[in-house]
Amino acid sequence: MAQDSRADSELAGRRVHVVGLGKWGTGRAAARAAARRGARVSVSDIKPAGELASEVAALEGLELELLLGEDAYRGIEEADLVVVSPGVPLDIEPLSRARASGARVVSEIELAWWIAPCPIAAVTGTKGKTTTAALIGELLCAEGKRALVGGNIGRPLVELAEQAGPGDLLVAEVSSFQLEAIEGFRPLAAALLNLSPDHLDRHKTMEAYQEAKARIFVNQGESEAAILNRDDEGAWGLRSRVRGRLMPYSLEREAPEGADLSGGWLRVEGQRICPAEAVRLPGRHNLGNALAALAVARAMGATLEAAEGALLRFRGFEHRLEAVAEVGATRFVNDSQATTPAATLAALEACEGPVALIAGGRAKVHDFGPLAEALARRGGSLVVIGEAGEEIAAAARRAGVGQVAEAGDLEEAVALAAGQLAKRRPPGGVVLLSPACASFDMFEDMAERGRRFREAVQALARRAERRA
Repeated sequence: MAQDSRADSELAGRRVHVVGLGKWGTGRAAARAAARRGARVSVSDIKPAGELASEVAALEGLELELLLGEDAYRGIEEADLVVVSPGVPLDIEPLSRARASGARVVSEIELAWWIAPCPIAAVTGTKGKTTTAALIGELLCAEGKRALVGGNIGRPLVELAEQAGPGDLLVAEVSSFQLEAIEGFRPLAAALLNLSPDHLDRHKTMEAYQEAKARIFVNQGESEAAILNRDDEGAWGLRSRVRGRLMPYSLEREAPEGADLSGGWLRVEGQRICPAEAVRLPGRHNLGNALAALAVARAMGATLEAAEGALLRFRGFEHRLEAVAEVGATRFVNDSQATTPAATLAALEACEGPVALIAGGRAKVHDFGPLAEALARRGGSLVVIGEAGEEIAAAARRAGVGQVAEAGDLEEAVALAAGQLAKRRPPGGVVLLSPACASFDMFEDMAERGRRFREAVQALARRAERRA
């Protein structure tokens, strides 16, 4: 467990340069934390001040230097410590200059580790991180513990670390970008859910991506637990990197030292915890996420006596297999968070009945063959949007998908997908927005994409009501 005295020794009187004032707030939170502990703080962002009004306002009252637009990175060579926001690649030239001058370059979660007065649970993986981290928080809170959940989801971990007390627990979703730049970050429980190609535009190779994810275990010892998905080849392939106590979890085989599914029951360390029906989230993959959450909660000291009630109450998040509406015999599901083909495959498996899939955007991974084949096997249809639309459509036609349409925007895509299902006999099924791509070619982020989908569905429902 880190102590605040560690943060003081690392920060007081030091020259700290924070890079990035992104909308997720990690830069702001890191700058505040460092300034409050006596560091001489400068903050860089390549955007001009006019585009960062709210971010700059959040730093009012703190003694620090803002270096925006053309002034960004000025003096970074003089820093003792550089704290980099997740969206900033570690190979940019200013960071290389800083390292060459002797600066340490760390991520915001490293800073949080120095500050936190309590244990940290960390969750990473290509998909399922947000759901699993939030569920861990629910399981811990159900037993009367104060669990603060953040990191790559919601509030920055360093902000939560400042608010936590010695009796609290921190639960963090952590990304490969954050893990790349840790030094001593050492979670009491660390979970790796799965690994499939993602963020290769930044990591360049799958090996580099795996290496970044594996860093979640690098500082653990025998007193910490490593929770690893036994059913996922990519995750299980990194078991040799585990230095703590290995707790595998599996839906397919017994895992007496971790968590498993046996006879319709979710079990932890061989003990029945609750029936699988307690997991109200759709899809078999969410049973796996529940097992991971149970194993982490146990490693954090939970008895899991209240686990069934917590699982029954937990309904997940918007943009993650979110049921938006039913219009006649057609259900509309928002899975905008699915930004890789692997995530969309999991969403397809979670949907029952005929599916009209809306996919496309800016491709992070270009192998759409397995997704297209899965859609063809179940007789689904497809509407594509965005930059990767033609590529996905071509893969679908090669795989034998019967109905493939191209839409100019999301509103048209919703109407086309609903029309595809209306032609079935009997009509109906699921219109699934699960894009398998990033959103940045058409939207600010995946959340805006999900909201636009919801609005398009609501408009479609209103038109249907008027016709009725």
